[in-house]
Amino acid sequence: MASITRAVIAIAGATGHLGKHVTTAFLSSTFQDEFSEIILLSRNESCLFQPSSSQSGVKLTTRRYNENNLEEALQGIQILVNTIGPAGHYFKTKLADALPRTNIRVYFPSEFGIDHYGHDFAHPEWHEKKKKHLASAQRVVPHMKICRVFCSIILEDIGPWYGLDTQKGKYTSVGSFRTPVSFTSVGDVGRTVASLGSLPEEKIPDVVHVGGDSRSIAEIAKIMESAGAGRIEIDCLPYEEYKKETTAEYSSQPAPYIKFSMGDGGIAHTPAFLGDDNELVNPGQRLWRWKTVEDLAKENNGQPAKDVVWPSS
Repeated sequence: MASITRAVIAIAGATGHLGKHVTTAFLSSTFQDEFSEIILLSRNESCLFQPSSSQSGVKLTTRRYNENNLEEALQGIQILVNTIGPAGHYFKTKLADALPRTNIRVYFPSEFGIDHYGHDFAHPEWHEKKKKHLASAQRVVPHMKICRVFCSIILEDIGPWYGLDTQKGKYTSVGSFRTPVSFTSVGDVGRTVASLGSLPEEKIPDVVHVGGDSRSIAEIAKIMESAGAGRIEIDCLPYEEYKKETTAEYSSQPAPYIKFSMGDGGIAHTPAFLGDDNELVNPGQRLWRWKTVEDLAKENNGQPAKDVVWPSS
């Protein structure tokens, strides 16, 4: 099959939190020349990006879509990026059902978080929704290239929900506080997808792991202290006991599961753990510079999420 040249790419959920960053990346000067048209698919009436044509000739258009017009809305598209959030799983199912009646050749499903496919436990967000969506897409369009992109924890989401409570000066590690944990800025997630979309179809992997920065809890504490957070105490919880208690009861909240995964290397996108595809998407950081934990610390004087009240009421 011939490779795609200056493809028509569509972004589902383009007006959502992640979708806006993915759209911005595709429209940047670094990547927009790679595509002939960028289509923003949105269920909302308003769109932050106005239809236009850039100097490079890429066309930007917006299509309103809903569960009743998906087949029509997806026509003429070669690459589809799905950035629909957790609240839209029913709609994602409808989206997958419509894929066989399109000419889409490359599909990026809505992953962009941690790699949950090797877990020895079940969680409703990952097991009952994301895994089922992938299986559905693979079943209805077995010929389609499906690329799952895992970017680990969003860098800007560092906060007490993951045991990193800088406001109280206390970090909690489940298991080793020296295990690396990977983080990727939400803007770099967008750039990662845009870079992959610009590759020849045959060079796009089925699975991609990236991490803008990989740091242990101990290292993060030192970085935040140096940036102005003050002294941070690290408390260690027994890994096996915490994991057993967390997985024993049904919960829709992923944060407790992520906390023990931080201690066992399940969120380490490094060569020694889950692998690192940073060079594939951003060789030598020539396309952009990855945002780091140090960068985040400088932005907020070592106090990310400092205004958050936790636990929330």
